[in-house]
Amino acid sequence: MNEKLIQFLSKFNELNENQVQELAGLMTVVEIKKNNNLVKEGQACNLCYFVLKGCLRQYIIQDGTEKTIGIYTENQAVNYYSNQIEQQKSESYLTCIEDSVLLIGNPEKDKELFIKFPILADITRKMIEADFGKTQSTLAKFITSSPEQRYLNLINERPELLQRVPQYFIASYLGMTPESLSRIRKRILKTSIN
Repeated sequence: MNEKLIQFLSKFNELNENQVQELAGLMTVVEIKKNNNLVKEGQACNLCYFVLKGCLRQYIIQDGTEKTIGIYTENQAVNYYSNQIEQQKSESYLTCIEDSVLLIGNPEKDKELFIKFPILADITRKMIEADFGKTQSTLAKFITSSPEQRYLNLINERPELLQRVPQYFIASYLGMTPESLSRIRKRILKTSIN
C-alpha cells in the first residue's frame, strides 16, 4: 500500500527521499473494497480521503433518488470541509465503486505533520488551491452547458470514467436520466458516423 504513497510523494521536488520515506511511515493509507461506504448521510466526518488508486462516488439521496455529486479517481481528494470547520454532519454518502487505496487525512494529525514538515503544508495548500480552481471551472461549465455538451466535456476531460463507472452513475453525475444519456450517446455516434 505504501508504494502508492511513496510514488505520489516522490512527484514533489520539494521533498527529498528521506522526507518521502518518513512521511510515508507517518501517514495513514488504507485499502477499501468495492461497494464499501466511507461516509454516510448524517454521519460526523472530519476526514479527507485522497485517492491513490481506485474510484469513489459521492452522492445524495433526494426524493428517494440517488444523485451523484462527485466521482473521484487517482490523485483527487474528497474533503468534508464544512464538517471540519462547522462540525456539521455529512449531507452525502461516499462509496468506493472500485477496490481503492486511500490516503486518510485527519485535521489533528495533519497539524502535527505540518509542524514537522512545513513544506508539506505548502504543498497541501497548493493542491487545495488547484482543486478549488478546477471545481469552479467544472461548475461554471456544468451550469452553462447543455446535457449533450456536458457529456462531450466528460469525454474530453475524463474519458477514463466511461470505462470505470456505470452509465447510470455517469448520467446522474451529468444531471440527466440514463435514458437521456443513452439518446445523447446515440445522437453523437450517429453524427460521428455521418
